[in-house]
Amino acid sequence: MAHDPFDDEFFRRLWRMLKGFDREFREMERKFKIELREFERRPGVAGFKVEIRDHGEGKPEVKVTPIGRRLMRIAPAEAPVEVPVEKPKPPKVERRKIKPVTRMLETNCGKVERLDEVVLTMQTPGVKKKDVEIRQLGNTLEVIARKPSGEAYFGAFELPPYAAPGEREVELKGELLIISIPRRRRYPRMRPN
Repeated sequence: MAHDPFDDEFFRRLWRMLKGFDREFREMERKFKIELREFERRPGVAGFKVEIRDHGEGKPEVKVTPIGRRLMRIAPAEAPVEVPVEKPKPPKVERRKIKPVTRMLETNCGKVERLDEVVLTMQTPGVKKKDVEIRQLGNTLEVIARKPSGEAYFGAFELPPYAAPGEREVELKGELLIISIPRRRRYPRMRPN
């Protein structure tokens, strides 16, 4: 006798699975205090309800009931005539070509914290002011000073609270790079009596 994939055990498992779904939906209704039949009454909601019943005769009965309104076909609307719109040109961004760093060089770095400013120093022999790149990552300031040969000096400085790195001044005196960063005052100044 050939194996029938739709034997009685298949339908019993399917029946148990569908009863489990029904139990979960009733639990959702109770938990979220919603009436699932409410979705049938809303306009624009459509679907099908599938019921499989077995009356013990060996032949299951399948009943498909449409739910909600049937979807209506809507004629496509004519697209409006497109009016050409002039798009503003993006601003020109001056990009300078950055040479890759071939070798990192050792250098001496220093940081002096004063009451009204923070002064960062770095020895950078053979570097021009235009070849100094400064970037801020959180409360850290990274300084990359590139030489024409592709070698570079690197320094990372942790900034104290209330420092204003956006208002920094960069100066190159000989072989010494000096970065002055003002500090915002924490407390108002006391006026003498």
